[in-house]
Order: sequence, then C-alpha cells, then structure tokens
Amino acid sequence: MTPLPTWLATGETGPLLTAERRWRRADYLTKTLADIQKIMAEDILQTGVAARPGFLQALEPRVKTVAAATLLIAVALAAGIPALAAFHCLLFLAALASGLGPKPYLIRTWLPALVFAGFAVLPAIFSWVTPGHPVLVVYDGADWHIGPFALPAQLAVTRQGLTAAAMVLLRAAASLGIVALLVKTTRWPALTKALQALGMPAVFVLVLELAYRYLFLFLLLLADYLLGRRSRLVGAEPALAKLEWVGGTLAGFLRLAGEYSKEIAAAMQARGFGGEARPAPAGRPGVREACLAVAVALIFVSLVGGKYLGQIGGL
Repeated sequence: MTPLPTWLATGETGPLLTAERRWRRADYLTKTLADIQKIMAEDILQTGVAARPGFLQALEPRVKTVAAATLLIAVALAAGIPALAAFHCLLFLAALASGLGPKPYLIRTWLPALVFAGFAVLPAIFSWVTPGHPVLVVYDGADWHIGPFALPAQLAVTRQGLTAAAMVLLRAAASLGIVALLVKTTRWPALTKALQALGMPAVFVLVLELAYRYLFLFLLLLADYLLGRRSRLVGAEPALAKLEWVGGTLAGFLRLAGEYSKEIAAAMQARGFGGEARPAPAGRPGVREACLAVAVALIFVSLVGGKYLGQIGGL
C-alpha cells in the first residue's frame, strides 16, 4: 500500500502561503486593446443617448446648432460671474432633462476645464501676475535673490486674480458644456447634414462623415492586429521588438488607408457620385424650436449684460 504524503498525513495546520502582490504595468498590447474597447463603448453609449427621447433630442438639428453657436458667442462676451454661474445651472438642468446624467456631464465639462484652463490661469491668481487687493498672503517681507534676479517682497492671492481665474474657468466649462450637449444629443449624420444646411461646404461634410465611419473600421482592424500579436507572444518581449512591430504596423495601416481610399472612391463613382453631396431634406421647425430661439435670445442678453449683474453682486 502506498503511504500517504507527509503533508496529507499530518494533522497539524499551518498558515497558508500568501501570494506576494507586485505592481506591474500592463503591456502596450493590453492597454491599446482596452482603449479601443473604451472608444467603442463610448460611441455606442453616445448613439443610444442621441436616439432616446429627451429635451434636446427632440429639437431640430439646424436650430440646435445655431443656438449652440449663439450661446458660444454669448459665453465669450460674458463679463459677469453671477450670470455665468446661472448659465451653468441651466446647462446642468438641460443635461439632466436630456438623459446625460450628472456624472458624465461634469466629467466632460469641468474635468477638462480644471485640468487645462485651471493650470493655465493658476499663476494669474497671485500678485506677481495680477496685482490687487490681497486675500491670502503667502509670504511678506522676504528678501530673496537668485543671482542678479530678485523676487518680490510679498506674494499674495489677490481678489482681482481670483475673479479673472474664475471667469476663465467658467467660460471654458460653459463652452465645453454647450458643445457636449450638442454632440451628445444629436446623431452624427444629422449633425453633419445640419452643418451643410447652414453653409458648410459639402466636401467638408463628406470628409467628416467618411472619417467618422471608417475610423471605427480601422479600429476594429487594429484590434485584430493586436489580438493576433498577443496570441503569438510567449514570454517577455524585447523593447526593440516592440518598436519594430509598432513601426511596421503604422506603415501597414498607412498603406491600408491609401488602398481603402481608392476602393471607396471607385465604389462611390460606380454608384453615380459626381463630387457633389446632396443635402438632406430639411425638417420644419415647430413650437419647441421657437421657444428655444426665445430662450437663447434671453440668455444672450443676460450673459452679455452680465457685467451689470456682477457690479450689483460686488464681483
């Protein structure tokens, strides 16, 4: 009879071995595949949001595009913080009424505004850049010299600097919010046709439509390339081999894009395309569009005249 193993015959219990966790960065193939899947998921989600019933989805695309352009001009000319803050509340309510959700809307508007515009205007809040009434003194009475250069004796956060930085942030976030609401609540073909109806050259509209359509085709082809590469790898890959494969793949995709463009042009010509895109049949604006036009006009007047509201509020 075969004796039992020692570890099975003993009755004593010991601590189990724990696996040591080490932080390991994902390889470039896995990261690129995850990014492609994220792009596909966001496009599917956007298509679903634009197709569902909502406040902005029910509006005619041309009227909605003109309203967005008018609001962008109004935001650029706005001079009062209270008016811009009230306008942000209206944008947030419009996003909720259109089914965008508070978290996606805030991520697409305030996060880029804080990251890009926030870092750009951060030095403007200090007295070195924007002199004015100090709100918070960082240091005072210092005598610092760096070679032939001397730093100012006082560094403070000024009221004028905070006001200027707040204006830039509010304008940037409002502009991003307007564009996000327009793009998220309008199907891409309807948006491009609306731009064409408003005077954009037909060739630009055609390029936008084809680029949007075939971008996802090339992403799917790239995903197949990456899956094939990853399925054939065993063990670690040298850095030089990574660079060689990436360079060869980019060259192959450029050649593939050229071949696809020739085939697409030949297919369009075979179907009777003569270089002129036909405009889409325009819909009739209704009562909702008239109400939107009145609301946009009131908002425009309020934003452009916002400096008077700012003077009343003391900002």
